[in-house]
Amino acid sequence: MDYRSNAVLTYVSILHRNTNRYFSGLLEKHRIGSGQQFFLLRIFENEGITMYDLAKLGNYDKGTVTKAVKKLADEGYVVVSVDPQDKRIRHLKTTTKALPLIEGLYHMRDEWIETLLESLDEESQSKLLQQLKKMADDSCENLEAFLNTQNSFFETCDANAKESDRFACSKGCFGSRKCPCV
Repeated sequence: MDYRSNAVLTYVSILHRNTNRYFSGLLEKHRIGSGQQFFLLRIFENEGITMYDLAKLGNYDKGTVTKAVKKLADEGYVVVSVDPQDKRIRHLKTTTKALPLIEGLYHMRDEWIETLLESLDEESQSKLLQQLKKMADDSCENLEAFLNTQNSFFETCDANAKESDRFACSKGCFGSRKCPCV
């Protein structure tokens, strides 16, 4: 199993890095990178979307969304407006300056996907998409479970224990003798 799990991560990493290089090369003259293209297209497809909903849509953390949106706003591709009912909420809309870029992004994306899939027949393409979606869904679910386990574990450790009572527990946590892992 080790060789397969390493191969899966290696191939996914290669696809991800090559895709980023492809988009970065084409977007350089527009002063944005591959990281912003996902956000620009989702904002265009969901005019008025909030930053929170944009993060959920792509399974991104708030910091990543904030940096990407700031770059897009600084370049004049999106406008950020404050919700009149709740000042904490930011709504996002694309600008007219972004429209030619968005059209080009759709074309570039479709061309790249076609290039990646051209050696696969329709049935293989469909199976691949189903399997990738299942893997992505499973990774989200498993990561959430892992993070919840880690968070609940650290909340139970006694951070105020005296140094003489502290030790490394069986899970590798530097906890206290009151740690539930032991």
